Order: sequence, then C-alpha cells, then structure tokens
Amino acid sequence: MSSLSRQLSALGSRIFTSAPFGPGVSMQNLAEWSSLAHVQLLGKVAAEFGVDIDIEEAYRLDSFERLLQYIERRREPGGDTPPASSTPDAASDAAVGQPDTIGALLRARADALPDEPFLFFPADDLSYTYRAFHGLACAAADTLRAHGLARGDRLSVVLPNGPEFLAYYFGAHLLGVVSVPINPALTAAECAYIVRNSGAKLVVFDRRMTNLRDAVRAELGDDGGARLASADAASGFGLEALAALAATGERAALAPDPDLAAGDDASILYTSGTTGHPKGVVLSHRNLLSDARALVRWFAFEPGTRTMCILPLFHNNGQVITLLSPLIAGGSSVILEGKSALPSFWKLIDTYRVNWTSVMPAFLSAFLEYGLKRTDDTLRGIVCGGQVLLDEVRNRFESEYRVPVFEGFGLTETTSFATMNRHPAERRRFGSIGVALPCNALRIVDADGREVAAGETGEILIRGENVATRYHGLAELTAERFRDGWLHTGDYGYRDDEGHFFFATRVDDLIIKGGENIYPAEIENALHGCDDVVECAALGVPDPILGQDVCVYVKLRPSSTLGKDGVRRLCEGRIAHYKCPRHVVLLNELDDLPELPKGPTRKILRRKLLAHFATLRERESA
Repeated sequence: MSSLSRQLSALGSRIFTSAPFGPGVSMQNLAEWSSLAHVQLLGKVAAEFGVDIDIEEAYRLDSFERLLQYIERRREPGGDTPPASSTPDAASDAAVGQPDTIGALLRARADALPDEPFLFFPADDLSYTYRAFHGLACAAADTLRAHGLARGDRLSVVLPNGPEFLAYYFGAHLLGVVSVPINPALTAAECAYIVRNSGAKLVVFDRRMTNLRDAVRAELGDDGGARLASADAASGFGLEALAALAATGERAALAPDPDLAAGDDASILYTSGTTGHPKGVVLSHRNLLSDARALVRWFAFEPGTRTMCILPLFHNNGQVITLLSPLIAGGSSVILEGKSALPSFWKLIDTYRVNWTSVMPAFLSAFLEYGLKRTDDTLRGIVCGGQVLLDEVRNRFESEYRVPVFEGFGLTETTSFATMNRHPAERRRFGSIGVALPCNALRIVDADGREVAAGETGEILIRGENVATRYHGLAELTAERFRDGWLHTGDYGYRDDEGHFFFATRVDDLIIKGGENIYPAEIENALHGCDDVVECAALGVPDPILGQDVCVYVKLRPSSTLGKDGVRRLCEGRIAHYKCPRHVVLLNELDDLPELPKGPTRKILRRKLLAHFATLRERESA
C-alpha cells in the first residue's frame, strides 16, 4: 500500500468506526458510509490532501479506489502530501493553501489581486479594489494601535453596514484585536452591558449616534473602562481620516501579526440569553474561515463571483457568506446599509451584476407582498436562514422570480450555517434544512444522549471546525452546552435516510422575529420593573411577514391605569424597538384566563398562551 493510500485509509478510519477503511470498501458494502458521512468524508479529503472536489463529481467518488484515483489525478505533479495531523482543525487550515487568519487573508488577496474589485458601497457611492481596501484597513489598524489597542484587546463598533464598519473589522484582525460588533438598534443600557461584559477598550459609534454614545457613557459611569468615540471627521476615527491616512501610502505595507494563529479569538458576537442578558459567543479565525470556505465549495464560488450583503454585519450570517466567502474565492461584495435597501433589491442586483445573496425568510415574504419585479439575469441563487422557511413562501417566490432558494440552519455558536440544501437546486429536498456542511457533523440524540434512528425526533448536536470555542466569561454555560465534544443546540429535529435534516421545534422559548433572536426574559424584565405589573409572560406568535412577532400577556394591579398602550410605553426606552410587543393581552380583561397558566413547578406554560392567542385571533376574525 502506498503512503497516499495509507493516509487515505487512516483518514477514512477516523470517520468510519464500524470497519477498516481501505481497498475494496465502498458505499454499497459499508453501511456507515451514508450520504451524510460522504459529505463529511469529502470535506476531510479536500482539507487533508489539498484538493478541490468538483461538485459534479462528488457523488461518483463512492469507493476507496475511486477516491484514491481522484486524489492522485488532482494533486499537482511533484507536490508533497501534507503531513497527517492528529488535529483535523490544524490540518484543514494548512492544507487548503490559504492564510488561516482574516487579516492575513486580506493581505494575501491584496498582493495577488491588487486591482480586482473587492467592495462596493452603493449608499456612499464608493468602491474599492483589494489593494485600496487593504490600505484603508491598514489605516484603521494604525489608528487603533495609536489609541493603545494591541493583540487580544477588544474593539466594539456601533456602526451600520458601510466602509467604516469593514475598515475597523479588518483593521482589528490585522492587529489581532478582537471585534465586538453591537447592534445599533439596542438601547443605551443594552449597549453598555455588552461593552462592560466584553471588556471592550474602545467603542466607535456612527457619527449620527451621538445621543446613544452619550447615553452609553452615562450608563457606564466613571469606571466604564472604555473610550467612546464617534466615527466623524473631527475625532480622527471617521472615514475621511482613514482615507487620508491610507492615501499617504505609509501604512499600506502593514503586515498582519505574525504570531496570530487560526485558533485565536477573532470576534465576540452577542446573542440573546435565557436570563435576559445576552451572552457573548467567542469565534476564532478558524471558526469564521472554515464556515466561509465550506460555503465557497458548496456553491462553487470562484474568482469574480459577486455577492450582495443586505443583512447586518453585526450578525454572523452577513459576515460569513456575503463577505468572507467572496474574499476567500477572490470575488467581490456589494454592501448595503440595511433593510431600507429592500425596495431597490432587484435594481441593485441588476446594476452590480450580483450572483449570490443571503436573506431572512421575511425578506422573501416582503418581495411577494410588495410585488417587487426582478430585472436582472445574473443572480444564481439566494441563501436563506435565521428562521423557518415555509414551503409555501419558497414555492411562491421561486415561481414568481425564477431563482432557487437554498435553506440552511445554524446558530451564532456554529459561526453561521451548519447545514445547507444541496447544490445545484435540483438536488434539494423541500422542507429540509439541508445536509451537514463539510466543516461539521450533526447528530440527533434522545434525552439520554443516544443517537436516534432516521425519522425519529431528538436534539440536534453539532461539532466541527465552525463551532465556537466558548461563551465569554460563562464557564458553567460553556461546560453545559459544549460537552462531550458536541454543541448541544437546544433545537429539536430529525433526519432521513439520505442525511437530510428537518427542523422540528425549539426546546427553549426563543422568539425569532424577522431573523432577530429575542428571549422572553428581555421583555419580561423590562415590564417587571414597574409596580403596576403583577406578572407577565412574553412569547412569539405567528406573523405572515416576520415569521414571529412579540406578544405579551400581562396582569396589572386592580388600581392600575396603564392599559395596553402604557404597557408598550414601559418597554420603549428599556429594550430595543424591535423587541417591544406588538400584541398586548391584559389578563384583567379576560374571563377565560384570569391568571398565567403554570405547571407543577410554577413554570409558565407558553404553549397554552400560544393556543389562547390563536383562539383570540379566531374570535376577532369571526
């Protein structure tokens, strides 16, 4: 057996444990070699041997011999086999032949493709080549360094999608500074919590948000520990100052930190927490780039592929598939400031000749609701995630616009997507959230942690290179959720015999409104601060556009004069506007539900509230 054959045998034996992997083994005679396992195997083969797997050939590689022959054909003449590693994560980064940190990747693209387009910003009427934007990122890095930031420090930005956001994003990664983006829609108290919890050393606000900046400063007090600045011309943090510094050319040669490694922290993204406070998910450079690389291969991105980012960059979906994936491929991205660009969606796709974009299901509903007309001939597909995509919406959208929608599933803890519908479109399974991406593996287990058979519902567990390292400052929660080598998602689903996964339900009470995660405790905590409120419970109720909207059941003191509008006003200013309840139900006005329904342990039974709300809607429509 040749050394190449032995290496392939060792790799396969790490995936298939029921029998040795070697000559004579095929999908036909090894039951463990399922379609799901095949995707995982090909991902590891591509990473360890440094070969690209053609999508059209992937499912012909159904035996040890065919895999070995394919590897031999695709390897460059005279190329050395990358050494096998006991740590697949490390092997993956080395084998693909690309830089393994975000800053180094940008520098490599600027060196290799200096005059190729990289980023377009329609709202600012700006565009950048790789070389030009690398210069801007170097200027941002130098600005951060001049204000005392160094490797391991944290930078928070409260910025919309735009050149300043990305200049500081990449500038931070050139220095080894950890980026902590904050949703500009949060209240001052919510922003201050993230700044304090993350230990951010500097916070850069959009120039239009001076009131928020000052309110956050007041929340932090004298011992806040972070410098707060606005990205305006006077402060030196604005785009004007960065552009002027970049124009001198003095910082264009700034090299990424040579000691920065793939496993080092890159970003902390805050996601809603069950206690009402958000929790910081720590993502490494490897996490971000492995997920982005998996999507590049999945959808066959290539040099020149162009994406459009309409989702906020403070979420991982926007960062990964519409920013880092085209960067890896040597493509480009059109960065929109936000959802306000929705009416111009098709015009922008046409103007910029966009090939791929990523949206929430609510966007597809909006296109249909408002009758937006497609005018382009370049869009190859739309990636969709963040909430359940209804088959009816997908079918109507594809019938109207003649472009395939690829649904995926993931969490902040999996960087972005963990599963994705198969590509090309004819290989999709409708109703499914897809199969596992090559960068990770999924299991469905019962309450005792035993893997269940196909078709049986259980908790979704995920492990892989894209799975976060930890929760920031939450050792107990990290140990609870990331145990036995698997992320325990708290989501329930099932798989079929061909490895397609299907989402069933959430084991917790998370509300997903237009792709934004909201925990009931956030709304309940805001209301419980008022003496008029005896008890309350928030829940997500169906919404035809957003998927879910916020409803709150409230019991007021008999003497209270708040009313429904008063309840809404209590929330405003305490929590972000999108978290405020659209529907308010006062228990004091109900004959059939005078108290919140509770179980034996006094836990509120939200499923009964959901059923009650459905009954109310039926009465209203009768």
